[in-house]
Amino acid sequence: MAETSTGRVRWEALLRELEGIRDIYRLDIRQFIGFVRERKLLIVDGFRKYARWLEGEHEGRRYSPATINRKLAAARSRVRYAFKHSAFATDLRRKYQLEEILRSVKLKKIDVMAVPSHKVLEVEEARKLVDRTRDRTIRLMVSFLVRTGARVSEMLGLKLSDLGPPKDGLVPVRVSGKGGKERTIYVKSDFVQRLRKHFRGTTWLFEHNGRPYNRVSVTNRIKHESLLVLGKQVSAQNLRHTWAAIQIKRGRSVSAVAALLGHSNPGLTARMYPDTVLKPKEAFLDLEKTDEETRK
Repeated sequence: MAETSTGRVRWEALLRELEGIRDIYRLDIRQFIGFVRERKLLIVDGFRKYARWLEGEHEGRRYSPATINRKLAAARSRVRYAFKHSAFATDLRRKYQLEEILRSVKLKKIDVMAVPSHKVLEVEEARKLVDRTRDRTIRLMVSFLVRTGARVSEMLGLKLSDLGPPKDGLVPVRVSGKGGKERTIYVKSDFVQRLRKHFRGTTWLFEHNGRPYNRVSVTNRIKHESLLVLGKQVSAQNLRHTWAAIQIKRGRSVSAVAALLGHSNPGLTARMYPDTVLKPKEAFLDLEKTDEETRK
């Protein structure tokens, strides 16, 4: 912690700046900044101690590995931001030291379990949810999630600058996933135009009053609409599972599906399939009926 009053003012200004950044991490960042502020810690040292603190018990409960990883990703993003905008940003030695510290804090291993069948929608259920959701904003979001397999946080974090030039009727979209890992998903050009016409974003693809939507609010609205349409609550994560399950049922390679989902390791099952990639036209899940289904 800085010893002078000037240093304390700068430290507090930095924390307020980090807290004020509006991105997919902003909800988890409040806890990290509160932790650092309360203990009067420098940002990097605060990150290491925060990582250890997350593993403890809080109000009689412990965070799940997935929650810890999400909170660490949020804190790590702010540490990197603080360094990037510091006087040491061009100092390669300090940069390597910082990255070494960040890498020393390991993410938690998550035991992957099979997704229960009740968490996956059938094709007809997915179509029904997309077609009959009355809230147009949520209908477009549901359609985006079930057609691309993106996480809700990834969807809400998309900026217009992430959209590439259309090609063959598809728009490549750069997605920043967990741990800052980037991948590309593909969305039909006409659907992107529908999104831009409805949300009228100037910075974000999904924008409301100049700001990105709140992840918790969107998730709750999806659950509410699915209860009205399907008679059961469907989460944003369920829509992601649905995309993956339908793609695999249609014969897509598990390893290719895993790559589009942003999974770093498709697991043992994926090794049984050819190491290939989904073609852009396959990556956007088309829910319209096929000629064969129409004839039935």
